Amino acid sequence: MTTIPLSLPGPVALIPSQKVYDKLAQSGTRPLQLVEEIDRLVRSGALPARIDDNRLVVYTGRHVAWLFLTKMGDAYRLGSAAPRTFRDEERLLGGALLLHCPAGWYAFHHVRDIRPGTMVSHWPLLQRAWADVSRPQSPPSPLPPHHIAHLDLMRQVIDASRDIEIARQHSADPLHYRNKDSAREQRHTAHGVYSFELVRPAELADGAILYLADQPDLRGRVVRVKGRHVTIRFEKTVDFGRIPPVGALMAMPSDRIFRAQAEAVEALRERLTVNHHLLDQLIDRRVFPFRPDETLRPRRPLDKASRQLEAFQRAVAVPDLLLILGPPGTGKTRTISEIVAACSGRQRVLVTSHTNQAVDNVLKQLPSDILAIRVGNEDKMTDHARSLMVEAHAVEVQREILASTEGMASRLSVFSGSSGSSGSSGSSGDGDIAGRHLSHLQSSLDDARAAEQEAQRIRSALDAAIKRAITPVARRIADTGRALTTARATVGELEAASQVLRKRHATSQARAASGPLAFLFQWLAARRLRKLQATEISLGAARTALSHGEAAYGQVQEEAQRLIAMDAEAAGLTAAEDHVRETRDRALSDAGKAVVILRSMVGAFLPVGEGTPDDLDGWERLSRELAQATGLLERRARLLADWRARIGDAERDLQRELVRYADVVAATCIGTATSAILAELDFDLAIVDEAGQISTPNLLVPLVRAKRAILVGDHHQLPPYLDEEVRDWADGLGRDGSMTPAAVEEVGDVLRRSAFERLYGSLPGDHQVMLTVQRRMPREIGDFVSNAFYGGILRTDHPGGGGDPVFTRPLAMIDTSDLPPSARRERRGGKNEDGDRPGYVNPAEARLIVRLVALVAPSYKDWAVIVPYRAQADLIRAELASALGSASEVADNIGTVDSFQGGERDLIVYGFTRSNDNGRIGFLNELRRLNVAVSRARRQLVLVGDTATLAGARDKGFSTLMVRLLDHLAHSGDRRPSLAVTASLDRLESGQA
Repeated sequence: MTTIPLSLPGPVALIPSQKVYDKLAQSGTRPLQLVEEIDRLVRSGALPARIDDNRLVVYTGRHVAWLFLTKMGDAYRLGSAAPRTFRDEERLLGGALLLHCPAGWYAFHHVRDIRPGTMVSHWPLLQRAWADVSRPQSPPSPLPPHHIAHLDLMRQVIDASRDIEIARQHSADPLHYRNKDSAREQRHTAHGVYSFELVRPAELADGAILYLADQPDLRGRVVRVKGRHVTIRFEKTVDFGRIPPVGALMAMPSDRIFRAQAEAVEALRERLTVNHHLLDQLIDRRVFPFRPDETLRPRRPLDKASRQLEAFQRAVAVPDLLLILGPPGTGKTRTISEIVAACSGRQRVLVTSHTNQAVDNVLKQLPSDILAIRVGNEDKMTDHARSLMVEAHAVEVQREILASTEGMASRLSVFSGSSGSSGSSGSSGDGDIAGRHLSHLQSSLDDARAAEQEAQRIRSALDAAIKRAITPVARRIADTGRALTTARATVGELEAASQVLRKRHATSQARAASGPLAFLFQWLAARRLRKLQATEISLGAARTALSHGEAAYGQVQEEAQRLIAMDAEAAGLTAAEDHVRETRDRALSDAGKAVVILRSMVGAFLPVGEGTPDDLDGWERLSRELAQATGLLERRARLLADWRARIGDAERDLQRELVRYADVVAATCIGTATSAILAELDFDLAIVDEAGQISTPNLLVPLVRAKRAILVGDHHQLPPYLDEEVRDWADGLGRDGSMTPAAVEEVGDVLRRSAFERLYGSLPGDHQVMLTVQRRMPREIGDFVSNAFYGGILRTDHPGGGGDPVFTRPLAMIDTSDLPPSARRERRGGKNEDGDRPGYVNPAEARLIVRLVALVAPSYKDWAVIVPYRAQADLIRAELASALGSASEVADNIGTVDSFQGGERDLIVYGFTRSNDNGRIGFLNELRRLNVAVSRARRQLVLVGDTATLAGARDKGFSTLMVRLLDHLAHSGDRRPSLAVTASLDRLESGQA
């Protein structure tokens, strides 16, 4: 998609037509709401537009509006508007202008309301910019050689990281299972699909490759992970009996991670990234200058002193890349959530990290009115994040659609075979109420029509019988009838003449009373009176004659009726006619009742005629009208019922559209590329949390799909790969000679240091910011962390710790160097936390930690024990579970440093484990590991270790750091010999007894 930002230098006038007003009002949109939304978007530089058939087409969040240039060319008529559809989305994908007009767009009622010279349409500027959008794109210029070299290096880094992951997998502990079962999974082939119940939960992703530990040829991919239950689809047909009922699974490195990384590198090589300048920013440190909006305020307050507010203002405005260094406890998650809230709605935001927990922490702080969608493996999400999964959103939308159409489906069910609103079909006898009434109406009209036809036949026969019966008096009836007609006409004529004469006589009398012509009108009045009197006499005679005529006609009619009554055939036909007409009237009465019911049913949806028809033809027309309306509503009912029944079938399409229109999408870095639901989805902004711990290839996966990026992290904590992992990889290459020493060193440096670490400090100052106030740790701990890892810049705002039953300061250390060497010494056992090298246990430290936690843990809301080695963690876990009697609580609170990165507890106990005579400390020499361990405590930190070994370590960097720690403890902490602490614990136990 080609999108060109275009800034318009002056305001623009819009004149909405009455047609637009009416159409928007019908859809429930306030008429000026569309113009207000256009103005809001264009002021923020987020109004997409296209030119189509010499019209400017603009796209708001919900509508598409067509603008026509006025005759004077200084404004636009808003001629049409319609809801935004999928077809409009496809047009936008083909190219668009992104309009920015700080001066705004304004609505006017009429062209004459615009003062001449105050508004400009910018039409030529828009046409030139659109020509750039629609012009065929020329092939991109070749990448600079140093960019190509960097991308080649990234491919080597990906291969190296694959080698490291393979080494990790080979040395990892088996996944023991205690039960197997045949899975009820859809089978596309004959391959076996089986479910295994693991002894303990494991970090497995869908698509991961597992094999049976004792049968490496039996391997398959993970289909689903649900708690401890893992479903595997094997690569070939597997006999159920060949799989041991109890056994172990081994993990193989999944290639999907490295494939996603390689695809991101190739997208950079082919210049297919959304941000076309990404390589310039990452390699050459070339970024665009900008100025943050210092008036912008977040939804929730951010601290200005700690630079949270500054980070927020820079993040909202930065056009390409911003780095936020967030040491422990500085509120980086809160800052991220406010950035997301400010940018969402007008931008599609991706929230990502390399861990699910970091992603979920941000989502938890977002306001509920933001449409945030979580994508990934639900078993690795928090409960809140699961409620935001695209599947959950789709189910909720389906539920809302079903609920919103429930009433309509219920009302329409009377027009179909549906007996309710669930969409299930039933017989017409059960559910087609309207059909039954319509059938009854037609049946009644058929009966009425048949009765009417029979009545007409009887009437013809009756007329013939009556004519025969009255033959003796037929002539007299005709004569008296004619005489009666003549008499009535004569009376009518004389009555009219009399009325005219009366009015004329009254007029003459009125004018004869006075005036020069009074004598004339007196004569005229007398003359008219004589004529009136003569007419009255004639009228009296005519009325007498009419009375005699009526009497004569009545007599002959009575005689005729006697003749008819005496005629048996006529009497029978008369009775038959009366009976048939009663039958017709009853049928029409039944039809009327059916019409009343049908009108009440149909009238709720469609207009129908009112009143009662005058004849059978009218009844038939009404029946046809009701039948047509009922048929239409029956089709609607079937369509709605079928749509409601099939709404679940469109779940995948619905999920894609939900993601497409979401304000925020949240997924892990790799999840953005490996989730099918996110395929080909680009983002306006990618916010990457924990960027200091993410390898460069992993970081590229989300960055290639975003226009701009904000990296939030801390490179003073654990790196993507540890030094010894990189050394082991490098040693292997040194043995086989597949890479030159210089190449090995270059790849190793990229493995050890994240892109965040390499970028921070080398970008311009306005593209990076450090949060400088931590509120997690008491000052005693915070000051050491600040001086040891952050150059003394990190300040503390914390009420302090205290309240520990053993120690007097929030920072304490139990020194085991007072124990005899044989008692305090470490022993080999298990593997280290990376599962690669041999691990260590220290029973003396373990006993001290177990006893300390058992006694003081009740004084804290939560606690954790952190140690470097899995074997030591397992030892403490077992002994502490026995002491506390709660294995589940203990299991969640004991682990290695990596497992607690990003977490925090009121009480943290950290055991160094290593104790020997020659200063060997193993991977403790990674100083950032200590930073992670000591920066987790909210109230109390207790360190347990042999200071003689630690301060005298062979690794100079570590020994120097330990000396600084011991000096800090001397004036700001509580350092005690282990025997003194044991005595304190004895007294504490005695006091509790």
